[in-house]
Amino acid sequence: MVKSFVLPWMLVLGVVLGPVQAYNEGNRLYAQKDFAGAAAAYEQALKGGHDPRAHYNLGNALFRTGKIGEAIVHYRRAYYLEPRDHDIETNLAFARAYRVDKTAQPQSPLARAADRALRWMSRREAALLTGVFLTLAGLAFAAWIVWRGPVPGVAAGLLALLGLYCFLAQQVWASEVAARPAVIVAPEVNAASGPGEEFKQVMLLHDGTEVKIRELRGEWALVQLPGGSGGWLKQSEVERVYD
Repeated sequence: MVKSFVLPWMLVLGVVLGPVQAYNEGNRLYAQKDFAGAAAAYEQALKGGHDPRAHYNLGNALFRTGKIGEAIVHYRRAYYLEPRDHDIETNLAFARAYRVDKTAQPQSPLARAADRALRWMSRREAALLTGVFLTLAGLAFAAWIVWRGPVPGVAAGLLALLGLYCFLAQQVWASEVAARPAVIVAPEVNAASGPGEEFKQVMLLHDGTEVKIRELRGEWALVQLPGGSGGWLKQSEVERVYD
């Protein structure tokens, strides 16, 4: 009886402690300036599931080893999970500044403020709060129908607005994921006019350049830059931000 009870718990603890131990080992190696070893440990920790701290620390370790593109990928994954973390946002901007290709299009102050407002919460938080606020708005509206008092009516309106805001925030994240953003993770690549070695090279791209994947054909991916131009790369030369 004892063995049958202990064995499942040992298996559970093995699953839980494995990523935790790998994460702690990554921190230890990073403190010793063994950045390649730390990156490997953080990657092992992430096999247990996405975690913003592990993605952020992995991004730091990769950046210190000169892998700008891979660092940007993991900073963006960390930002997706914890958009209010100032350190993640700062290091992402810092890594982007090191890129050879300056393809980012500057936003207007109004667009930047709207984007920050809608990304104040993560996609998971936005989806959860959308359901909570709209449910409460429905209950408040039902109370207004029954009692016709001003308080339930005002509450229903405010809760509905909060629910709409959370819904829009969730949609912003959903549209970004659907756009299939990716990052060049090779030092230097030549984008071709078609999916094959025989096609003409149309542009030169470098580590850290952010693109969107428009089509996949075999081992090739059609990528597009923010300005609209693009070309075909091998899939091994580009990494998607979201799985």
